[in-house]
Amino acid sequence: MLALTRRRLFAAVPVAATPVLAACGAGGASDPAPSANEPPVQLTYVHEWSPTQGHGPITDTLAARFGEQNPNTKVQSTYVQEYFVKLAAMIAGGDYPDIATYNLARVAAFVKKGVVVPAETLSQGNFRLTLNDLNPGAREMATFDGKLTVTPYVLNSSGLAINASLYQQKGLDPSKPPATWNDLVEQARRLTGMDSAGKETWGTVFPTGTADPISPLLAFIWQNGGELVDMKNRTALWTSQAAVEALQFQLDLVHRHRVANYPAPANGEMGTVGIWHAPPGQVSAYLIRVKDAFVWDMAELPRGKKQATTVGGHSLSVLKTNKHHDRAWRFVHWFTTPAVNAEYLVATTTLPPWRASEQHAVWQKYTKEEPRIQPFARMLSYAQPTPKLARWEEIITILQQARNAAAEQKKTARQALEDAAREAEPLIKEG
Repeated sequence: MLALTRRRLFAAVPVAATPVLAACGAGGASDPAPSANEPPVQLTYVHEWSPTQGHGPITDTLAARFGEQNPNTKVQSTYVQEYFVKLAAMIAGGDYPDIATYNLARVAAFVKKGVVVPAETLSQGNFRLTLNDLNPGAREMATFDGKLTVTPYVLNSSGLAINASLYQQKGLDPSKPPATWNDLVEQARRLTGMDSAGKETWGTVFPTGTADPISPLLAFIWQNGGELVDMKNRTALWTSQAAVEALQFQLDLVHRHRVANYPAPANGEMGTVGIWHAPPGQVSAYLIRVKDAFVWDMAELPRGKKQATTVGGHSLSVLKTNKHHDRAWRFVHWFTTPAVNAEYLVATTTLPPWRASEQHAVWQKYTKEEPRIQPFARMLSYAQPTPKLARWEEIITILQQARNAAAEQKKTARQALEDAAREAEPLIKEG
């Protein structure tokens, strides 16, 4: 593959080019005014956010505002199609952007390339982060070699969507969604059958994923007291009895209790299912797609032996361009200040990584006006990070295939998870 330079990239991809930023630190007040004596600098921020979807417009808006506030520091906000592939090609060619975004679940592979300037190294003086203000799960995912390396700016968690209209038709109280696994089965049984119009309905769905293809499976394993990977010894732990029971519970929704359809799940958005899995971004999606077709709500995942859900999100990184790291860091710092971060979160229906952003008036007003986002925010208090493995995306695929084999009754839950552990072992060993 030919090296993909930024010049080539920007010539090939539609660019939302805007002047950029003035900074503020996460958990703190606004940054000091920039010096008028600073020499002009042009920075490049590459990201995966299309100008036609939620993250894209607000990204460009904020980049432009930073440029207005920092006239000597311009940031070119650039949307990159096939983002992860093209960013990897740019890095391989040695032509780094100044700033990049990266998915927290995949960031271990990015950091392993050795191209990131650790955030904690840059966090100094007036542009210091308040690390204790950061969500514990996000901080764990963003920390490498004992230092916060990338800077989280949005989070996600995995929860439930509820068809309140169907609940009421079946004599259930939609304000009391399932609190436990047993509740989930019992409510799903009552919701399965026919609705008032004579359409077939399913109580719930076989949980195939929200933020990633296996997020509900991971959450249920944790809820049952299981773990995923022994990071010290680099071995899979998802073959434990607790993990097998968690997968078996999900399989039983289809094959034993018959409250979920497989392989073609009922579509929650069409009103044919009572309880299904969803990330917070679906709040804004359902406002557009479901509208007033039926009444819907959001809820926390039911608990097993304990409460647990997944946490994911995105981070910003300053790359080792060997120039202008201080200016690039100001952008990252400003982007994660409470007022700016809260504005971004509301625009994208995502969750606050920083306590100060959560407490900001903009976020507080939003959650009062849209209470369906509140369950997702509450779940952040017990959300757990996925393992920091460079090959985690490939491991997710292995686990997805194992789960599906069990759902199709080609393997037992234990066989599927044990086979997945053997297949994933070389990837886990890489760290």
